[in-house]
Amino acid sequence: MIRDMEKRCYWLWFILILFLAFFLRFYKLGQIPTSLYWDETAILVDAKTISQTGHDMHGGSWFQVLFPSYGDYKLPVYIWLAVLSVKFLGVVELAVRLPSALAGLTTIILAGLIAKELFPQFSQKKKVFLQLLTMLVVTVSPWSIMFSRAAFEGHLGQLILALSIWVILKARNKPWLILLSPVLGALSTYTYFSIRFVWPVVFTAAVLLVLKKKALKWLPLVLIIFGVLLIPMIKSPLYTASNQFRYSATSVLNANDYPVESNQYRQLAGMSLIDRVLFHRYWLMARELLKNYADNLSLNYLFLIGDPNLRHGTGEHGLFLLIFLPMLLLGLFELFKKHRPELLFLITWWLIALLPASVPETTPHSLRSLNALVPISLILSFGLMSLINKKSKVINFLTILLIGASVFEFGYHYFTQYGADSAYDWQDGYKQMALEINQALPHVADVYIDEFDDRFYLWLLAYGDWTAWEIQAMPKVNYQVKEIGKITFHEFHWYKIETLDRKIVVVGLKDSINQGLSKYHIKPVWEKEISQANGTTPFKVVMIDRLE
Repeated sequence: MIRDMEKRCYWLWFILILFLAFFLRFYKLGQIPTSLYWDETAILVDAKTISQTGHDMHGGSWFQVLFPSYGDYKLPVYIWLAVLSVKFLGVVELAVRLPSALAGLTTIILAGLIAKELFPQFSQKKKVFLQLLTMLVVTVSPWSIMFSRAAFEGHLGQLILALSIWVILKARNKPWLILLSPVLGALSTYTYFSIRFVWPVVFTAAVLLVLKKKALKWLPLVLIIFGVLLIPMIKSPLYTASNQFRYSATSVLNANDYPVESNQYRQLAGMSLIDRVLFHRYWLMARELLKNYADNLSLNYLFLIGDPNLRHGTGEHGLFLLIFLPMLLLGLFELFKKHRPELLFLITWWLIALLPASVPETTPHSLRSLNALVPISLILSFGLMSLINKKSKVINFLTILLIGASVFEFGYHYFTQYGADSAYDWQDGYKQMALEINQALPHVADVYIDEFDDRFYLWLLAYGDWTAWEIQAMPKVNYQVKEIGKITFHEFHWYKIETLDRKIVVVGLKDSINQGLSKYHIKPVWEKEISQANGTTPFKVVMIDRLE
């Protein structure tokens, strides 16, 4: 009878946590964030063309390891899942975001399962308790919620990486299962580029610190399998270009001229032996990297402000709710006292996951550090369990009350204020302009689009009436569309207005268009300002007909 009651209680809490998780991840999923951003729209265009023809927007096969996209070379796994969504839901925002939302729910369940497997010495009751607490921590984490609600490839990648770690832990009793881990590791790498650097280290740490001698003999074979599975990516004709694209971004590796800076410091210091060591270019680079690491480890970042990029955070909440800050400290302390190998494994997973996030010039970076979501959540949940186990009714009541209040506050802010705050960062207004152009296109001779964003054409392809075959046939320069029939992507030369003998549409920044209309005393036959969720009207569409 007691066991039956415990089982019913477990399933009750399991379902309640998933219900809360579902609400936080699926409520208004196609509406908040307020618009698709560049990468989401590009994925939607490829999913649209593949669902119709089996080929991407450039005519390449759906089964390729690198998609050119708009010249940023996307990996295939998220695009493949988006194709399935588009098949069932159509070319809509919900379709491209659905795989990430489902990945968010799956991460919650998987984090709980990892918590159970990581501590085999625990009683079944204690394992289940830790599992539910881990699920709760991930469920209410702003980090998990926000990345579950947008089509971020890194969010799907962290799920698959975590799944590979769970498989390793399950290999305690079935060693052959460890051979599935490199397959999942490779799959996660085909989802998000930086995982190719993270997975081998996290896998090795899991084997050495958790499985120990039981799986040590498998280590070389598994790493070889992982490397072999990455050969198709390395052999891809787009691989070199994709690396060049990513390495060209400003980072600590190329932001400064370290040899020149090193020589300057050495000369100022006197060129002694210690000066040569302290001001070596590699140490200067390492120092910048350590600074960025510190940014990603900041308690202010983790629990108060989060990522300043409003696509990655609200700007007013940390990656985790502030109430969980004491749980981090308590979790680290309790794990250090009683479970040092497991703690060392979680810390290794956390720190290695931060490496890709510490290389960019702009830090902290919650997208590139997403692979740390599960290990940090495990530490927090262990701390929460340790706090509850102290059996202080007052402390437990206050903890539950504060967690509930924090979740409500975050949810209220996110679903009411965040859309307006982040409208600019989510390219709000682009879809509205694309729809206006699509509607006006049959009635005008030409459309001129000011060059406010060279990726705006993606919204035209996603929401316009062009078929996949028409999109694939469009001429492209460096994988970007520069002209679509009547549509020209450059500013309209207003001084030519006197010679205009046809009806046209001009689209672009409102101030620029108003300046041209005012200077040449032009009265449009129709005009519309495009509003963003924050109430601003940065864009404008005008129709001009000098023959009237």
